[in-house]
Amino acid sequence: PSDSRNDEEELTRLMISSPDANVFAYICYLHKHGAPDVCLVLVASSDNEFFTLSASKDSVAESLVAAGVLAKIQTCAHKPPFVIEVLQQPPTSLSKDVLHFIYFSTAMNQFVAPGLTAPYTHAKSQQRLMRHYQSLAFWLHRQHRSQRMLVVASDSQTMVAWVDRDVELYLALSPLATRASALAACSRILKWIKKEEQSLFITPQMW
Repeated sequence: PSDSRNDEEELTRLMISSPDANVFAYICYLHKHGAPDVCLVLVASSDNEFFTLSASKDSVAESLVAAGVLAKIQTCAHKPPFVIEVLQQPPTSLSKDVLHFIYFSTAMNQFVAPGLTAPYTHAKSQQRLMRHYQSLAFWLHRQHRSQRMLVVASDSQTMVAWVDRDVELYLALSPLATRASALAACSRILKWIKKEEQSLFITPQMW
């Protein structure tokens, strides 16, 4: 049965760090385009853009349909997320010290991360993990940053940030992980991402 939300359109203000910036998100589900589980988000700088964005929605959705991308998104939406344990098996053989990671492609403005499993199965532990990632991201984007890698160790886990020209990689590892093992984990994740890029991201080749 159709969900009532699929026929709704909404323009809402986004809360961002700068109090002087106005950023609004136009949100709608692509129900009439055969993808009721796919949500389209368009961003504007004014709350007067609702009807402009609403008119643009159909052309964006039709482009996605014509390119075959919308069907792929719909398929992916019903796939269960991969888990870190999959990468800890051959051929990737990622260290069991790796508990979770987020890979962000700045070139494509997309990210990939495994599903949250132990020790991040409860809401509070998941919130703490996200706050740790936020702290690492803040470090990466501050001015006058020169290091490519940051390692923050605690009694409960080791957090790692690694940055390259088009990539930001954030990892949560066991508290016993070393800098060397963190570097090895980064290398293995990057190689796996490169190999699976077509299945993980919406790439230019899909358009």
